[in-house]
Amino acid sequence: MNVPGVSGLADWQRERLRGSVGGAYYDWAGVRLVELGPGTSRLVFRPRSEMLTPWNTLNGSVLNGLLELPSFLALLPELREDEQPVTNDLFLQHLRPLPGDAEYVLEGRLIRRGRSMAWTEASASVDGKPTTLARITKTLVTAGTGTSG
Repeated sequence: MNVPGVSGLADWQRERLRGSVGGAYYDWAGVRLVELGPGTSRLVFRPRSEMLTPWNTLNGSVLNGLLELPSFLALLPELREDEQPVTNDLFLQHLRPLPGDAEYVLEGRLIRRGRSMAWTEASASVDGKPTTLARITKTLVTAGTGTSG
């Protein structure tokens, strides 16, 4: 994956990156990673016809699901190999109608990472104007045990 910021990841982080961005849902949605940095991520996608309402706007619930990815990717460089982030709270606000025929930029930002919790922001924008903002709280679960921290 020839994307700025990816070469600095550990092998296990690159594997998780491929498993998420290259997963069936995000692949179907046409989401592409364009940049990854410490505590940040940037992706783009253009809605498919199946994602549109009868009024040719993007169905908000599609965007709700897609914003999980930039949130996760902003956190990925800060994770330990044995940690899995699990979303436990998502506050999302659509600020304006979601155009159906436009390229969306999805951005994630790590706000704070604690011992067993992380707080992120994710946003979607079109032509530089924000359309959707989200605050996402994640519990950091130790892989294989189901316990945090």
